[in-house]
Amino acid sequence: MYWYGHGPGGWFIALMVVGTAAFLILLLLGVYFLARRTGEGGAPSGGTERRWAGRADSPRRAEEILAERYAHGDIDDEEYRRRSETLRSLDRPTHQG
Repeated sequence: MYWYGHGPGGWFIALMVVGTAAFLILLLLGVYFLARRTGEGGAPSGGTERRWAGRADSPRRAEEILAERYAHGDIDDEEYRRRSETLRSLDRPTHQG
């Protein structure tokens, strides 16, 4: 193919630079948001209960999650009982006198 002149002009090169910069910015933003969504260190050290700490229904929801994990065989009987008792103690109101 023969070009008239000496190849692509200045506008074409400028568009390539802008397009490449936009692509790299979008790529970096995607990596950033993906890393932020998955968390810095993976799962929290306290298990799935800690994710629901700020919610009003957190003990009930945590018990549902715990029951699902037990039903799937992810945890054994002893761990289920121990965590279930911990969740029930969180659900009880504390009396300060």
